[in-house]
Amino acid sequence: MHSDHIPTRRPWLATALLLAIAFPSGARADEGTDFFEKKVRPVLVEHCYSCHSVGAKKSKGGLQLDTREAIRKGGDSGPAIKEKGEDSLLLRVVEHAPDVPAMPPKGKLSDAAVADLRRWIKMGSPLPATKAETRPENATGPFWSFKPLTEHPLPGVSDPKWPARKADFFVLKKLDELKLAPAPAADRRALIRRVSYDLVGLPPTFEQVEAFVADTRPDAYERLVDELLASPRFGEKWARHWLDVARYAEDNPTGESTCKPPRFPFRYRDWVIGAFNADVPFDRFVRLQLAADLMPGTAPADYAALGFLGLSPVYHKEPKLPKEVVAEIVADEWDERVDAITRGFLGLTVACARCHDHKFDPITTRDYYALAGVMANTQLAERPLKSDADADEDAMTAVRRDVLDTSMRLNYAKELRATALKEKKDLAPLEQQIKTLEARVADLKKREKALDTGPAVNVVRDAGTWVNGDDPAWTTIDYQPGRYRDLPVFIRGNPARPGPIVPRRFLELLSAKDSQPFKTGSGRRELADAIVTRAAGLTARVFVNRTWGWVFGRPLVTTPSNFGALGNRPTHPELLDDLAARFVANGWSVKWLVRELVLSSAYRQASRHDEKSAAADPDDRWLWRAPRRRLELEAWRDAMLQVSGQLNLTGGGPSDDLDSVRSVRRTVYGKVSRERPSDIHGLFDLPDPKSHGEKREPTTTPVQQLYFLNSPFVRRAAGALAKSTAAGKSDEEGTRALFRKVLLRDPTGSEREAMRQLIRPGRDGDPPAWELLAQTLLTSNEFLYLN
Repeated sequence: MHSDHIPTRRPWLATALLLAIAFPSGARADEGTDFFEKKVRPVLVEHCYSCHSVGAKKSKGGLQLDTREAIRKGGDSGPAIKEKGEDSLLLRVVEHAPDVPAMPPKGKLSDAAVADLRRWIKMGSPLPATKAETRPENATGPFWSFKPLTEHPLPGVSDPKWPARKADFFVLKKLDELKLAPAPAADRRALIRRVSYDLVGLPPTFEQVEAFVADTRPDAYERLVDELLASPRFGEKWARHWLDVARYAEDNPTGESTCKPPRFPFRYRDWVIGAFNADVPFDRFVRLQLAADLMPGTAPADYAALGFLGLSPVYHKEPKLPKEVVAEIVADEWDERVDAITRGFLGLTVACARCHDHKFDPITTRDYYALAGVMANTQLAERPLKSDADADEDAMTAVRRDVLDTSMRLNYAKELRATALKEKKDLAPLEQQIKTLEARVADLKKREKALDTGPAVNVVRDAGTWVNGDDPAWTTIDYQPGRYRDLPVFIRGNPARPGPIVPRRFLELLSAKDSQPFKTGSGRRELADAIVTRAAGLTARVFVNRTWGWVFGRPLVTTPSNFGALGNRPTHPELLDDLAARFVANGWSVKWLVRELVLSSAYRQASRHDEKSAAADPDDRWLWRAPRRRLELEAWRDAMLQVSGQLNLTGGGPSDDLDSVRSVRRTVYGKVSRERPSDIHGLFDLPDPKSHGEKREPTTTPVQQLYFLNSPFVRRAAGALAKSTAAGKSDEEGTRALFRKVLLRDPTGSEREAMRQLIRPGRDGDPPAWELLAQTLLTSNEFLYLN
């Protein structure tokens, strides 16, 4: 349902929420093509392209599978794929159905590969365009996102008085070209509510709104913005944006029973909050998250920044599995970290080059393994928060690994004992082994407790990583600090098929003519430096684009983690280029950037609808008005707590259980789980923290509406609001007080009459139904949407 058609002045129609319609749809185009490149194309490359590609001597059966057009066309037997069809020919041949030739002829694909193909077909078999379709500008110069940054002169515009900041000139220039006009300025009530939510994630009070409306000073709005930027609430709001990018979570996808969760994940979250409040320059923000331990003079508190890598998803690696299987799991973990770094900071899908050269961007398989080699020399660890904690870190990491390995060996020995008991075998050798292992576990835990003398953070440290299969019955992972390795290219992404060794280095396309190997340790520090020096233009563009999206609701590049050939082009390229150049020139200051955007005339527009403009630009791509947006889950939950008088602004420390009614701190302090997401995270669009979160995709479902009507959280907020605001007041006074608290205004005449009927549904003399009115206002569109 388009937000323009959602009524905002009928908050008493609470039950109308049940009429919301969920619009089922297939996978997003960028999600589907990413899935194809990472999961499907590698299978086709390894098993199909030798016979069914442009490069094959003769395409057997007339079928080619390496271009979009060829797959759609099919071969001599007809189309290979039926849209979302379970009976697609491609799926039947790889499943070795009896009525079709079995493919590949040398042996059936793995169940996982077949499942990936089936899932891709269910998505609608999304396919990327060809190089010729995606990169026409390559013939005339470098790709747009790889060009050096440059500030642009002010363009001529139809109304030089309208722009308030430099960015406005570029916005108005585009509107002029399209013969569109910007919307009038938003009224001051809408503006203070909008900027308060966007900067601190909380609504203003009625009294603050009234004071701002009455403030006639010419710089009143600038003063308000500066006050919000200086608030400690700013970091709590803006950290949540970054935590999506960093796929922050506090456990692992395979659960505690098989993979111990990190002990101090919240310290990374708290560090990010503090970094945004302190306006840490973004280039330093990047460096600290990748290499704080390798930078001279790092304050102990800044080691928490390493949680960007230190909290990476970790999957259970069963020691009883063969070396080849464990090596594949380890390689998958390296792959996820390469993906999070390159998409998060650089906006490049480097992980697509794991199995083959990137099909659309100038990124080679050698580039991929040059970066994966950095991850192959990086170990997740804990570090005490001390000035000089290297020795403690080494000892703690070693003893924790020993505890885990010995505990797993003990569990395995107990399993063998149970089997031997059933088979009536001699138990004496196993009993002795179990006794020895139990004693060792007890000793190791004593040592662990002795070393655990103070607060610590989840970090990474430099250590070469090898999968050790010397014992056929027990595969281990060896970490060797001080000894480092370069990875070979894994042919088709398979660690069991090593190719030529690739030195650790930065991406060649961003290194000009200087792609020298990294020389120090894992190479993490050199990688971090390269991201903000050699790739400064790209890095700045990517973050500025994310920030624009977080402020305006829609980024200039609508694929914020893909600035390559398959990504979308910026709607305002000169604006993005100029703003990124000025961002760097202003010391990579995030607060400068945010201030520049919210002071713009484009940001201060009204969100009113205009039929003529909507006909020409229905998606508001050219910013002829301010967008109307639903509050993100953190903002509406925090707002409910605030207006109901329950919000506890205590920050930091271990996370809360968001499904508990006792959780009344800001939502950013709630636990984020990869294994068991909280109800509100699952219902209200938190990105899956098992991988990098490009952006939030808002949904509207009946289950969300039922949550608003029936959840204990909402009912509790309504009860607290009614008790603190309206109890004991007359019908008129209580209604006005609730409207002011929730909607920041007085009710209209018709609303007062409707509210009277709502709170007095029964017999005369019954107490007013204040809780019902409170819940109605809390679940109204006017409260849940931002104009």
